[in-house]
Amino acid sequence: MNNTDCNLYKIFLYLYEQKSISKTANLLYVSQPAISYSLKELENQLGYTLFYRNSKGIEPTMEAKELYSYVSTAFNILKSGEEHIKNLNSLNIGCIKIGTPSHIGIFYLSRFIADFRNIYPGIKFEIISKSTADMVDMLETRKIDLIVDTLPISTTKKTVKKVSLARLYNCFAYNKDAFPKGIINTVDDLKKYPLVLPSATSSIRLKLDEFMESRNTKLYPVFESWTTEMMLEMVRRGVGIGYFIKNVIDTQNDKDNFEVVTFENELPAVDVCAVYVEEFATTTLSKFIEYMTSSKAGER
Repeated sequence: MNNTDCNLYKIFLYLYEQKSISKTANLLYVSQPAISYSLKELENQLGYTLFYRNSKGIEPTMEAKELYSYVSTAFNILKSGEEHIKNLNSLNIGCIKIGTPSHIGIFYLSRFIADFRNIYPGIKFEIISKSTADMVDMLETRKIDLIVDTLPISTTKKTVKKVSLARLYNCFAYNKDAFPKGIINTVDDLKKYPLVLPSATSSIRLKLDEFMESRNTKLYPVFESWTTEMMLEMVRRGVGIGYFIKNVIDTQNDKDNFEVVTFENELPAVDVCAVYVEEFATTTLSKFIEYMTSSKAGER
C-alpha cells in the first residue's frame, strides 16, 4: 500500500464516522470535490460502492461497514504506536484509556488513578464502562489500553496479558427499614425475597450463579443492572436484597441503614485483574500497571 492509499483510507474513515462529505472536508481542510474524488478513487481500487447519498448526507454500504472495522483498527494501532514512541522516555504527557465496570472503577480503581496522578499530573485517564465482552473487543481493536475487571475474562489474542491485582469479597445486603433483621439464615432463604442482582452476563453474576447451582439453588431477581449505583438505590428504596462487593457497602455514607447477610458457607470472592495487549503497552501504561501491583499501593 502506497502513501496515496493511506490518505484514501483516512478520508474513508472520516466519511464513515461523519456521514457527510462537507463535514469531512471541513475537518481535513480540503475541498468537497477533492473528498468526492478520493472516495471515487478508493471505490475504483476496491471494486465496490462504499456510500449511498441521501437527503441527510451519505450512508455506508454493507461493504463499507465490513471495511470500517479493519480500517479503524489499523488507525488505532498507528495512533498507539505514535503515542508509544512519544512517551518512551517521559511520563510528562499521555493518556490511558481503561475499560472497567462502574463498581470496580469507583470502589477500587479510583484510588490508584488519584494517587498516580499526584505523582504524574500530566497523565490523563479516560474510563469506559461496558460489558466485559464489549471491553475485550475494544481492547483487541485498540480502542482502549487496559481492562480492570473481575475474572473470568476471555480473549482471543495470544499476546493479551493478565495481571492479578486483588481479591474482593461479596455479600448480600438489604435496607433494615424495608426488611426485618435476621430474615435470611441460609442460601435457600434468598429465594423467598425479591433480589437486586448484577446483570446476568457480568462476571460477578456468573460466579454467583455457578455458586448457587452447586447448591441446587437458582435465583430469580426482580431487578438487574450493570451499574452498582443503580442497584444501591433500589436497595435503599426497599425494592429487594442486593448483591455487592463488600467494599461497596462499607464505603456508603448511610451504611448503618444496610444489613449485611452472613452465611455459614462463604460467598464466592472475585479476583480483580489488569488485562492488556503486551506488545502495545506504552511506557505510561506499563508504569501504571506496575504502580497498581506494587506492595506499597496494595497496602492502601
